[in-house]
Amino acid sequence: MEDQIKMFRKTGTLLTAALLGLTATIGAAGPASAAPSASADAPTFSLSRLVLEPTERGYRGSLRVTITNNSDSTQGFYFRIREAVAGSFSGGVESRCESDGVEEGLLVRTCALPRGNDLAPGESRRATVEFQVLTTPRSYPMIAAGGLVTAYSYETGSLGTVPFSAQFRSLDGKLARPQTYVQDAQANASVELAGPVTDGPENTRRVPLRVRYSGDARQLGSSLTATGLPAGSMILFTEPFDGPVYGPQAFVPGGLLMQGEERDVALFISRPTDPADEATTITVELATLYWNETVPDVDPSDNTVTFNLAVAAG
Repeated sequence: MEDQIKMFRKTGTLLTAALLGLTATIGAAGPASAAPSASADAPTFSLSRLVLEPTERGYRGSLRVTITNNSDSTQGFYFRIREAVAGSFSGGVESRCESDGVEEGLLVRTCALPRGNDLAPGESRRATVEFQVLTTPRSYPMIAAGGLVTAYSYETGSLGTVPFSAQFRSLDGKLARPQTYVQDAQANASVELAGPVTDGPENTRRVPLRVRYSGDARQLGSSLTATGLPAGSMILFTEPFDGPVYGPQAFVPGGLLMQGEERDVALFISRPTDPADEATTITVELATLYWNETVPDVDPSDNTVTFNLAVAAG
């Protein structure tokens, strides 16, 4: 998770200078869309449809970007993609992508082609980008617009821009006459104590928590931040283990939370320097994170829990 959070703060580095000042032509969206080319021997690119299939954990699907070098010389290519649903970029991206900021609340990535960027004259190469939307599958089809792909040649600049939509297949397999998918604007997360504080390993106290995510608002992670920690106390690690923490903030282990998911986790907090401070009241606050912001919660009153590190006798 620490590596993932570092990625959130990272800006794309692939030919940033080349992106400046390049204009893009908007193409028509459809079952498979292609950018118009200036001439028959100019490089082109096209997109497949992005169809999100219902699964046991939200919707999953992939978009295929195909670049064809119609010129008479070898050229290098890459593309920039903006997602159609906020926070829906998934793991398992076939091409090599770097985070490239946020546009209109949607994440952007700049991606290299798989197996190298250079294409010989007449050669085509396809990159597959995967998406997952952690919302409860519906009995009706849906659609979300807002996705964009711009392809670039290292030698000649922009090949154009093509918009795309995310199409959500219904539980009975339909795509026709979709409703507009509306993602929650506010998070609906909560945290509570899931049991008593007990002794943990390495001179720690184990604090069991139950985290719940009831909506489908944009998210890139959830954090648990402790305030009021007495001297000598800090969060050392979590359960499930997600690496060392050594501070007042840990990320909820196990990855992103599905709409309606309830997850039991635990914080292991080092015991205070003075045993008398075990009675000090500690507050842990749950926050939903997206890029470099905290997503407002619909009911902040259930985002905190209080406890102390004293273990009940008997």
